[in-house]
Amino acid sequence: MDAKRGLDGVSRVLKIRVIAPLLVVAACASAPVSTSSAKRPAAEVAVERGRDLAELRCGGCHGLGLYGESPRSPSTPFRDMRRGMTALSFQQRMETIAEGRHYDMPKLGLTAGEADDIAAYIESLELP
Repeated sequence: MDAKRGLDGVSRVLKIRVIAPLLVVAACASAPVSTSSAKRPAAEVAVERGRDLAELRCGGCHGLGLYGESPRSPSTPFRDMRRGMTALSFQQRMETIAEGRHYDMPKLGLTAGEADDIAAYIESLELP
């Protein structure tokens, strides 16, 4: 009976010390790598946030895509906003809008960061 118990003890030790770590290594090696956790460029994230904000806060008046008209005339479609503007004048225009001082727009209560994100989205619409 002692010989049988001795073999059971060796079997248990073998399972715990040898087989269990091998199973853990095998599970880790076969686990899929998540691409969603990979870091995306900050500019890409800003464009995405800007698009989402524009859909919520701006789409009632402005055309938001590469094609089509704005739902409220004479609101400028986003794709045309930078036309004829320098980077500095566009930045100043976005600051005016964020501060609620644009003559023909409602106060949107945008933070500076939100205005920057919307500007990044607008700039992403420019055709090459």
